[in-house]
Amino acid sequence: MGFFMIGVEEITYKRRVIAIVFRDTIAVSGVHFFTHEKNPFQIGIHKRPKGTSLPPHIHKMAHPLVIKTIQEVLFVVSGKIQVSLYAKNGQTIDTKTLSSGDSILLMGQGHGVDFLEESKIFEIKQGPYPGTTHAKLYLK
Repeated sequence: MGFFMIGVEEITYKRRVIAIVFRDTIAVSGVHFFTHEKNPFQIGIHKRPKGTSLPPHIHKMAHPLVIKTIQEVLFVVSGKIQVSLYAKNGQTIDTKTLSSGDSILLMGQGHGVDFLEESKIFEIKQGPYPGTTHAKLYLK
């Protein structure tokens, strides 16, 4: 990807983007997508004037999706959290603090979350969910 926009932070590991932080301060006009068109999650931000209307629509699928890695979005509704990114061997790659209005797309490797304040986060990830026994491989 390799773009630069104020309020967007890419975290890379071994020359691959493993996470993108989206700060509440991102200034966009219209619509801007931040992920590569082939990424399983398409993350974009719309800023449109009052009166804008998107016509009713259904998204077409050109071919069946093959998902090789589970990606996850965390949106901080309120409070403050710290997200730590880890290599598969448990080595810490980076740590980011997120506050109300910030979000992060987790695209690969491992992660942990510490709640620095009482917080509410909205989480989105690919499913189906296999249950707590089979859902995670713990690094520590």
